[in-house]
Amino acid sequence: MRSHLLVVICFLSVLMFAKDAPKAILVSHNDIKGPIIGNTHTEDLEIYQDGRVSYREAGNDRKKAMFATKLTPRQLQRLTLLLNSQELRAVPAEIGSQIRVLDFDWEAQLNIQHGSSRQTIAIKNFYPLLNSHRPAYPKALVELECMLQDIQRRAAKRPAPTGDENWCPEALGKTR
Repeated sequence: MRSHLLVVICFLSVLMFAKDAPKAILVSHNDIKGPIIGNTHTEDLEIYQDGRVSYREAGNDRKKAMFATKLTPRQLQRLTLLLNSQELRAVPAEIGSQIRVLDFDWEAQLNIQHGSSRQTIAIKNFYPLLNSHRPAYPKALVELECMLQDIQRRAAKRPAPTGDENWCPEALGKTR
């Protein structure tokens, strides 16, 4: 009898702790090949309701690494507003290739948690800089990608991009 009671208490404890565990509000996965032939890498980013960030990268062009950081309340609020914006919610589940691929291929997948529902966006041959030439992707999607790249850079403690490497202002139609 006591063993049954112990099992029930342990089970209820597990349920209580599981309920309090923060959920990921965004999961991003990128498979990138190029721009140098043979180079490949993957990036996995998870952002939780409490602002915690987990970022993993691996590939033959970089070392396998895992990073953790935490967003400030202001950064988390800005991200949450963007994730819940009508423009981002209206992005289709699949976005086909907007360019012809020669030596660079970026397959992106985003899973965004909206309360009890999940939005999945899969992008074939993602090339956000294309927006500087023509409207290829929704502006909110490019803004989200720029935000995510900044979060990844800060988590990995890399310097801010400069010159031509800083393509976000151009892709968003802003002057540098």
